[in-house]
Amino acid sequence: VEEIDRLLGLELGADDYICKPYSPREVVARTKAVLRRYQQPQAATDNATASGVHIDETRFLAQLDGVTLDLTPVEFRLFALMANSPGQVFSRDQLLTLIYDDHRIVTDRTVDSHIKNLRKKLEAIRPDQEVIRSIYGVGYKFEEGGA
Repeated sequence: VEEIDRLLGLELGADDYICKPYSPREVVARTKAVLRRYQQPQAATDNATASGVHIDETRFLAQLDGVTLDLTPVEFRLFALMANSPGQVFSRDQLLTLIYDDHRIVTDRTVDSHIKNLRKKLEAIRPDQEVIRSIYGVGYKFEEGGA
């Protein structure tokens, strides 16, 4: 297999690339490595519980102050990303890249629309707190702090 083929496969989203001939033990070891990487973000979701946020990505469950949020798939990914990095400012371009991983054609205003809808849902739970704050000319950040 040519190097260019391996690189192209990885750049297109593959987690790993195995060339023939290979041993079954190598396949098992590489699969376990991918599973370990997949399970790591789950630990990060536990940190969010301190701010009243609970995210279970395997069950597609998001809660704020014990209230389950009814989120669309894009809103869920947006909420999970920002809640797991409180205080971090995300530009619209960063959010587009991190949220829309299926190469749909979207604009930065699409992010604004999802943020607006997500804010309405969060506002119903925390009416006196701006949970997702706009940073003028930069982007958005998830505010730390309880109810």
